[in-house]
Amino acid sequence: MFAPCPTVSGYPLAGDHIIVPSRQGCIALRKTIGTLIRRHPSAPINVLITKLNYLLRGWANYHRHVAASVTFRRVDNYVYHQLWGMLHRRHRNKSATWLTKHYWSATGRKHEWAMIAKQKAGDRLFSVVRVCSIKIVRHIKIKADANPYLAEYGYYFW
Repeated sequence: MFAPCPTVSGYPLAGDHIIVPSRQGCIALRKTIGTLIRRHPSAPINVLITKLNYLLRGWANYHRHVAASVTFRRVDNYVYHQLWGMLHRRHRNKSATWLTKHYWSATGRKHEWAMIAKQKAGDRLFSVVRVCSIKIVRHIKIKADANPYLAEYGYYFW
């Protein structure tokens, strides 16, 4: 149904290889997300969002140093479809317009899945982390000559 994650077969780029998240890691993440959403069909949405955010944020922070933007988009798409299916099962008699208004427009942004939950301390906004919004930061090589005990490299370490 969904396209698989890119492979690590190594597309040549000026003699180097592009490193992407592994296919097995992407499949394991998708299985975990699907299991999490299917195991909590009637749980409060704020509990589901909290658990989903821990999972997505941790996985994305681990993979944000490699070429993962395509994978991040695919993960976001998969999460969207899983949540949409869960909401259709939860609210069988409601229209797509009602679902969109109730769950996707609490922040005022069009493509952000968020809802307002009433709690004892007051209303609180819960939103699902979009993995593609996590910034990809490239790894910076350490200078081999840099020494923390020499004054001329003080700017490098502090």
